[in-house]
Amino acid sequence: MRVGLLRERITAGLETAMRNREAEAIALTADRTKAMGVALVGMPDDAEIEVDALEVSTRAAATILGFHPEHVRRLIRTGRLRARRVGGDYRMILDDLWPLLEARYREPGRRRLRVRR
Repeated sequence: MRVGLLRERITAGLETAMRNREAEAIALTADRTKAMGVALVGMPDDAEIEVDALEVSTRAAATILGFHPEHVRRLIRTGRLRARRVGGDYRMILDDLWPLLEARYREPGRRRLRVRR
């Protein structure tokens, strides 16, 4: 998919969510839009990408999740977030961040994530 087309679809999705009257739906869509926007930073509009294979760095994941980069590394080391080592840092697939984003909107008591192996 072209990056420019993906940006247009993300914008349209956010506009649709804004017409929705449910605060949680708007917030979750805004978080997902922010995540995709951070993953697409610096890419030209005519570039071809695989949406399922979008990767982000530790720092970008921290920006998306609203955590400190060290906390993201801790999540990786404890197995709560999958990542691969590249040089001196980690890279993670954007799709692996969705459960952490969605956990914010679950009812209290059901927010724990299971350790992935």
